[in-house]
Amino acid sequence: MEALLTPQVKAMLASYGRSLLGAAVAAYSASGGDPKAVLNAVWAALIPLAARYLNPKDTAFGRGSEKK
Repeated sequence: MEALLTPQVKAMLASYGRSLLGAAVAAYSASGGDPKAVLNAVWAALIPLAARYLNPKDTAFGRGSEKK
């Protein structure tokens, strides 16, 4: 299991957690607690993570990190 949790994967999971928390709190606050809005925030929080992963210039955990 530890082989799967490389520093880059840990950074991705931490980034997703921060995006998820922000999106869920914003959706909950804006919708008054509508569960559908909060669940939509869960998948919407993946968008910034995917954008960073696909960016070849992102050296933290994007495609650019593979060139190290």
